[in-house]
Amino acid sequence: MSRKSKNYYPRAKLSREQLLLIFRNHDSDKDGRLSTTELTEAFRYIGAFLPTYRARHALLHADSDRDGFIGEKDFESLVNYAEQRQYTII
Repeated sequence: MSRKSKNYYPRAKLSREQLLLIFRNHDSDKDGRLSTTELTEAFRYIGAFLPTYRARHALLHADSDRDGFIGEKDFESLVNYAEQRQYTII
């Protein structure tokens, strides 16, 4: 009895630069900050399981002034949060 071998593809971790670019590209209204909706779409794009949960948790982690948005000064914390979750590309 022979088994079919599965194709396994190496996965590369997204770099900080790639994560930052992805988040910046999801600023759909170009106001320089990310809303919960925009964050949800960004986390969906990078393959997060439960992207709405990730977006809300990222806001709690990175939103320094608690205005409900990821502003320019919060992007570094947002990237740190996403980097800890080790999102990958195929």
